[in-house]
Amino acid sequence: MKKILLILLSFSAILLLTACGKIKYELKDGTMYANGKEATGTFEFILNGYKTKGKYINGLPDGLFERYYPDGSIFIKDEFKDGTLIKEEIFYKSGETLATATDGKYLKLFDKDGRLVESYDADKDKNIIYHENGKPLIITIGRDSTIYNENSEILSKEENGEKVNLDMIIKNVGNGLSEIIMDDKVIAKMDDNIGILTYFYSTGEPMITTNSSTAETQFFFKNGSIFFKSNGKEFILYHKDGKPIHELNEGITKYYNENGDEILMNSYKVEDIKKID
Repeated sequence: MKKILLILLSFSAILLLTACGKIKYELKDGTMYANGKEATGTFEFILNGYKTKGKYINGLPDGLFERYYPDGSIFIKDEFKDGTLIKEEIFYKSGETLATATDGKYLKLFDKDGRLVESYDADKDKNIIYHENGKPLIITIGRDSTIYNENSEILSKEENGEKVNLDMIIKNVGNGLSEIIMDDKVIAKMDDNIGILTYFYSTGEPMITTNSSTAETQFFFKNGSIFFKSNGKEFILYHKDGKPIHELNEGITKYYNENGDEILMNSYKVEDIKKID
């Protein structure tokens, strides 16, 4: 009986020593801790449901961090220096690039076929949205903006928020309808009955509609599907098949994969932290 008791006491002591020796890792506000102290090493953990791997130095992320889809393919690559994110790349499941962001100032967005659809330069406050053929559709710099058709012909221009005269002719065709003519071509039509202005591609398909009553603007692909729409508060960019790519709603940014599922970027759930090096 004494022998059994001694064995049990010895086993309990081993368990106690093991428990006391276990390190508790915690990722809090971007800093990695080990038993409450800033940690150094390479770690694996689950971030928002995705396996993530990267290195921390004195608690701060440093170097390349990779996040993976369940099949092991690359989902996100983040490059850190002394705890500061300097570059981020987001990928579709196919391996094509969805977005790149550098120094928090320069953004590029791509559709699932690898086509550049939008770019932003914060230093210049310059935003460009691109046609299917890669040419600029709309260039906005501060309060200046220019809209082009697919042949780089200017359809509309604003400087400091005011319309610029482009030598257009407005022709009233009756019943509240009018045509906007430039270089002997109808580039747009206005329906005053419903407050909708429609610009056209050079081949005649609707390219843009603006609704004065709802303040909504829609840009279309040549096949008629919506490319992007905005109402002043919400901006949504779409793939040609109608699935969303990117959404900006009152300061909240959302990205979507090629299936139209939201990529969780605005939440921060960390699980199962392990030190691997």
